[in-house]
Amino acid sequence: MNDAKYDVKAAAKQTPLLFGPGDALMGMLTAPARPAPGGVACLMFNMGANHRVGPRRINVKLAHLLAERGVGSLRFDLGGVGDSDALDTSPDLQIRAVHSLKAAMDAAERMLGARQFVIVGMCSGVQHAMSAALADKRVVAVSLFDGFAFPELRARLERNLRRAMAAPAHPSFPGKARRWLQRRFLRSHSTVPLPGFFAERRAPEANAIWFGAALERLVERNVAVQLLYSGSLHVCDRGRDQLGAFARKPFAQGVQYEFIGEVDHTVCTEKGQQLFLRSVGDWVTERCFGASTERRSQGSRAPSGAEQSMPTTWAAP
Repeated sequence: MNDAKYDVKAAAKQTPLLFGPGDALMGMLTAPARPAPGGVACLMFNMGANHRVGPRRINVKLAHLLAERGVGSLRFDLGGVGDSDALDTSPDLQIRAVHSLKAAMDAAERMLGARQFVIVGMCSGVQHAMSAALADKRVVAVSLFDGFAFPELRARLERNLRRAMAAPAHPSFPGKARRWLQRRFLRSHSTVPLPGFFAERRAPEANAIWFGAALERLVERNVAVQLLYSGSLHVCDRGRDQLGAFARKPFAQGVQYEFIGEVDHTVCTEKGQQLFLRSVGDWVTERCFGASTERRSQGSRAPSGAEQSMPTTWAAP
């Protein structure tokens, strides 16, 4: 996607911003030249340990697109990540993330006049976005990309077969195989998670329990939810495969589910970026143009031609 396509100077004013307790957090505020009515703004933040601009600057491009449509946004680094200092020392990962997101809402409310927010969360940011929406009623919508996935037996078998057939031909296969064997059998190459913001991991069963309960609560509160999955790692999808058993739950019908095969997990290609921006940009815009007061999901919307997605419970960038 070419940034030159967006006339940012004409569409918006961009302002670097320090905010939060002690001005610990760093972000970039994008205020549209002609704000749309409704008082809803968009928040974007880190994908894993990546900078707030997002993979291939996708957050920047999304902010520019939204500004052309009259939607203000704040993209920022969570406390302790990127250009932001640690906001607090809580041992709980989600508490720290929610504190940062609440501070971002306070700043955007002050600077943009927004009263409600749409959060775009990618990968590990999906749980942060859901946690913030559960904790703060100002969040009226969440767009969640490649976060939790619970493919059942058929989908897992098909995924593993596709990977097995494709892996030997990939130039990185010999190196990855060697490192896996070293980690598996050589004590000197064993790895342990480093303490810090991204060290927390939970069993798939615990993730499933949390995700199901959180999603049901969000739907009950009329928080609009978009679940968007990429076609990374040779995965295919045949009707909400990534939700697994949750696809059969009544509350899951209240979310928009979309699986786009041409998009990879880090939106590397120009076509993938265009598809991502079209899907997320249109969905966020609709929420900000008055859909915030009621859930207007399109849970049964048919996916486009070549829609395919991610494989595991936790996606890592």
